Amino acid sequence: MAPELLPELPVEADRIIDPPTMKFPIDLEDKGRPMIRFTCIPSSGDEGNRSVYFPCPQGVSYSDGGSYTTIDIGIIGTLAKIAATGGSSLTDKAKKAGDIALKEAQAAGGMGATILALKATGADNIATAVEFANKQVRNPRTNTAFSGNTLRNFQFDFKMIGKSKQEVQEIDAIQRVFREKVYASKLGGVSSFMLKYPPKWIIEFLHPNGGEELSYMPKIYSCYLTAANTVINASSNTFRDEDMSPYEIDVSLQFQETKILTREEIVDLEKGVRENEFDEAFNSLTDTVKQLEQGSLKTLKDLTDKATGEEAQKARKALERVDRKRGFIDGDNA
Repeated sequence: MAPELLPELPVEADRIIDPPTMKFPIDLEDKGRPMIRFTCIPSSGDEGNRSVYFPCPQGVSYSDGGSYTTIDIGIIGTLAKIAATGGSSLTDKAKKAGDIALKEAQAAGGMGATILALKATGADNIATAVEFANKQVRNPRTNTAFSGNTLRNFQFDFKMIGKSKQEVQEIDAIQRVFREKVYASKLGGVSSFMLKYPPKWIIEFLHPNGGEELSYMPKIYSCYLTAANTVINASSNTFRDEDMSPYEIDVSLQFQETKILTREEIVDLEKGVRENEFDEAFNSLTDTVKQLEQGSLKTLKDLTDKATGEEAQKARKALERVDRKRGFIDGDNA
């Protein structure tokens, strides 16, 4: 059997307050169906994780793609083929390239040769006009060029209709946590000019017995919740008499992976590796910068504490101002 998903939760004014775990429907683990779990991971350790469970939705869609553009290689394509030919000296290759260029010009006729000469000398506008007038155009030898892979996006839609007071409270908590976690928060809870990233999300498809990830469902990398669309009473404008709660709530969740993946990362992802190494690297860099800053400030404080006179007093006041600003930004004096 799956572990108990919903512990005893505090309730205020008939609303569940800040639950660590939510699920819909309430008896989800008794259904014997695969589940999907959304785990919210804050950008720093000052908040706990939040998890939301639903039945595994129908029609989960994956879009793996690459970005391609075109490149016109023109005569360069012919020259590249000559350069790639083995067993010839540089002199032979140069002679062969000259012979091919001569044959190309002769085959194109007088006007074609003129167009090629204009293109070669950089007179593109004149060459274009000649091409149009004679209804001839140089073969651009257009090829497809790979420019990178694409970010993967995912959408999940859920309709929730509460069948009990507890389920109505659960639905209310679920829609609130998704809507709130789309937004950035003030740095340290007080800074009005610096924002902390919204949390990341881990999306997993789980077996109903034991909660292990499903082997045959492709896995999803860590994501940001880019949009949470909520619709109240989509099919009927009905409210419950006992508490005026809406009869139904629809949520549509849109996620985007935190990075473009390589083939190796896709392979590792199927083994459960979801860590973005860039996040770890930047977190380490930030910690190092903080340590250097703190060490520099301590050294300056030691020097000014030992110094005397008017200039030393000014330096001490300046350091005090820096301390106050750092405390404000970090939230230490909130």
